[in-house]
Amino acid sequence: MRSSRHLALAGLAALLFAVPAPAQTLVRGRLLDASTDGVIAEGTIVISAVRGQWQTATRTDSAGNFEFADVGLGAFRLRASRLGYRETIGDLALESDSVVSVELRMAAQSVVLQPVTVMTRSGQRMSAQMRGFMERMQTGHGRFITRSEILGRRAGRVTDVLTGIPNLRPSSGRMGTSGHPMSRGSSTAQCQMMFIIDGVRMIHPMPTAPRVRPAEFVIDDYVSPSEIDGIEVYRGEADTPSQ
Repeated sequence: MRSSRHLALAGLAALLFAVPAPAQTLVRGRLLDASTDGVIAEGTIVISAVRGQWQTATRTDSAGNFEFADVGLGAFRLRASRLGYRETIGDLALESDSVVSVELRMAAQSVVLQPVTVMTRSGQRMSAQMRGFMERMQTGHGRFITRSEILGRRAGRVTDVLTGIPNLRPSSGRMGTSGHPMSRGSSTAQCQMMFIIDGVRMIHPMPTAPRVRPAEFVIDDYVSPSEIDGIEVYRGEADTPSQ
């Protein structure tokens, strides 16, 4: 009796081990450039069941290799993507336990980038005076000198900057701290210049005593080139914008 009982248990054990396990397949592959046959590293490979919602993904290594373990049987779809390449899609049918090797090829795709990329934005805001200066400069009316042009000339005096403008020249009057008064016109018909700084018209100095000729206004007595953000020059008061 003990012998037959033991055989019965052994037969049961053999019966349990004989139950077949679900079929699984190992899918290995390589991602290559279609035109050069070079490997494509860091590519994204997605395998998904054609029927159902199962899917998983991996990335190719430095040699372009990828691997999916324990993939079931049935119809699957492989999708490869990588920046700079067109996406590649292929179908795969797995029918039995095995190791399946696949090769995916991707064609290069030109990537259109924006012509200008803003890396940082300054926290400084343009003043109302500078906004008006830029808007008037866009109209093309008058002569404009920007701060970069002023600094590029390395001028020590404002009069040196203004001398480069046609029909403007230093007059023969008194010198200021570092320059002459400025006038407009020819040497025989000169007109005194009027200066406006930050919207404020600069008034000529008053005479120091009766019957004494007032001192001539010299812009260099009031401002230096390094302090100026922009210069506007107009032919006369009638042409000067109200702003």
